[in-house]
Amino acid sequence: MVRTWPWLALLPLLAGLPLPAPAQPREGDCDAVLAARRQLVADAPRLRVLLLGEFHTSREDHAWQLATLQALVQRQPRLLLGLEMVPAARQGALDRYSAGGTDETGLLREVGWSEVWNHDPGMYLPLLRWARTQGVPLLALNVEPAVAQRVRQRGLAAVPPAEREGIGPPAPVGSSYRQRLTAAWLGHQTLQTPAAAADLERFIDSQRLRDRAMAERLAAAQRRQPGRLVVALVGRGHLEGDDGVPRQLQALGVAPVAVARRPLLPEGCVPPAAGPRLGVYLESADGVVLVRQVAPGSAAAAAGIRSGDRVLAVNGEPMERAGQVIRRVAVQPAGEPLRLRLEREGQTLEVIVPLAPASGDNGGPSPPSP
Repeated sequence: MVRTWPWLALLPLLAGLPLPAPAQPREGDCDAVLAARRQLVADAPRLRVLLLGEFHTSREDHAWQLATLQALVQRQPRLLLGLEMVPAARQGALDRYSAGGTDETGLLREVGWSEVWNHDPGMYLPLLRWARTQGVPLLALNVEPAVAQRVRQRGLAAVPPAEREGIGPPAPVGSSYRQRLTAAWLGHQTLQTPAAAADLERFIDSQRLRDRAMAERLAAAQRRQPGRLVVALVGRGHLEGDDGVPRQLQALGVAPVAVARRPLLPEGCVPPAAGPRLGVYLESADGVVLVRQVAPGSAAAAAGIRSGDRVLAVNGEPMERAGQVIRRVAVQPAGEPLRLRLEREGQTLEVIVPLAPASGDNGGPSPPSP
């Protein structure tokens, strides 16, 4: 069985690993969600692979992924970040970007972003920028679109390993996996014929190939650098239940592995980005963004921000939701001060917050995770 935490699903691969189960949160209990994040950070050194799920078009998911990475690096500074978005054959483009040999425009061009992914790059660039700033290596995980299309047209058995980037045969999948993919496939069908049944099998094969490819590349990276925690950004469809990438990792003998997804919280209950970027816990409702807590030793505390302050604007941009503030802070270039307009007890204040690099390795103390 899969253990479900407030925002963390621990897979059966963790059997025998003594992890305390945090209290289940009540509806709207933001503190319990933050406690679960702190528990994940504490457990990170014992994990080999951590899979962070996402809906590819969700800015909230990407902001949550960034906040999770910022929290993790405080406890486990040796990370490697795997990307479903980039085929393994284009690893060189990631390496050049990480080494400073190309900028973001060059990276997108070299990767062929619109060809291989075609989701808004603006939702991913803050994560890639953070990784380069932290010195976190990037790892391409996927197969080339042409390879997946070949399997989609001919079926996995008809495409030899030499034509599928050397990816081995996927481990068998469960009935729930087939049911989910069948439902997805049916959503695009208008006729049910014997040929359509074969098409369904080829569709499932193409998904299994991607699952296996990502699992093999994650496993290989963990073997090459066993001291690093391998974190991967992966679509939720590859992680549901105990199937997809987790099942393939299990078949490859990789354990312990954890899967985390963004918590579904009531409106206005938004965990903040962790680490030394700002250090505030925000809530929002009816267009009002309030500071609920300020982390001791954080940039926000040093700038005089207090619990109860209302955030009116960031860098001159009006703020109506906590998520807006989190995303704006996440993309703020390292070393550039953040300009906040606050309201406190009926008075409007302009506050300048110098932001240290997100790693906290600027020579000063690192504030605690929220």
